[in-house]
Amino acid sequence: MKINKTLRVNAPAARVWEILYTNYGDACDWASTVNESKERMVAGSEYVGRTCSTVFGDVSEIIDRVDEDSMELQYHLDDTPFIMKAATAKWKVEPLSTNTSSVTIDLDLTLATVPGLLMGWMIKPKMRKDIFRTMEDLKYYIETGKQSEAKVKSDAKYFRKKGKEAA
Repeated sequence: MKINKTLRVNAPAARVWEILYTNYGDACDWASTVNESKERMVAGSEYVGRTCSTVFGDVSEIIDRVDEDSMELQYHLDDTPFIMKAATAKWKVEPLSTNTSSVTIDLDLTLATVPGLLMGWMIKPKMRKDIFRTMEDLKYYIETGKQSEAKVKSDAKYFRKKGKEAA
């Protein structure tokens, strides 16, 4: 399954890049699909990884490639929820003017065989919707400095449920 989305952001490309790469471990600050995240060291890699608690389950990612000059970032999931077999995300930020940029995500994911066969018809549209929502969350966060309404609601639901499970 491939998902590609580009958005225009009313902010300098350097600001978008800062959120996506410099603050890589802080995706939980803006993405409604990521409720908790933290950067982690990866043995044998020149890059870091991150762990995330997401709407799809817990995931672990490792950066594969970074080109800071062209503002391109690629990472893959090295630990996936049961519904996924593999996933790779490529992000690209491009300046359009001094205070406007575009940000693109190219996501390539493979569903696990059994969930894909049984529930693919339901999972694929949900994932596409969630990735598009995540892009809108990023745009909103960069342009306003605040979390989107979807992000606030997602965190409230996640932490309320987590509190009940911990009790």
